[in-house]
Amino acid sequence: MINPKQNLVSEIMTRNVITIDISERVEEALRLMIKYDVGSVIVTDKENPVGIITERDITRSAVRGDGMLRLPARSLMSRPLQTVKSDLEVWRAFEKMLKVGVRRLPVTEDGKLEGIVTERDLTRWVLRVFYEPNMPGEIQALIRGPIIETSPSRRKCPDCGHYQDECICARTQLSGEE
Repeated sequence: MINPKQNLVSEIMTRNVITIDISERVEEALRLMIKYDVGSVIVTDKENPVGIITERDITRSAVRGDGMLRLPARSLMSRPLQTVKSDLEVWRAFEKMLKVGVRRLPVTEDGKLEGIVTERDLTRWVLRVFYEPNMPGEIQALIRGPIIETSPSRRKCPDCGHYQDECICARTQLSGEE
């Protein structure tokens, strides 16, 4: 049986992290989140991670109506950035997320971004620890990452060509508004 305290962050982290330069606009951060279907982007300054912009940051700013899409990333990012090292035990990363109230922890080594641990990564780890050594096939498929099916009736934005649920064009009308 697996000892959950022996698993390291490096084993479960997502290595391909979406980043944006501190000078880029929030609009670009949102486009990247939509394009890559992620809930956050790490804000970097000269390739060093300095903050994070999450879906929650964007929705809270949007409610204020402060023209947040035109703001530079530095204006909206959360900081200080909570990070962990890749050799940290997974349960310690889980503990830190709960203590500081975050859903994502960038993984850094010597100030450089190596990956990110998300709630999804931790959920997969919990399933693996719980079900091993006799893991059902459907659970194995979930851990590998489910393939999200698209509906053949998904409509595209006439302005940019992206699917409407992935588009942030100001002129796009939602299907219920026609």
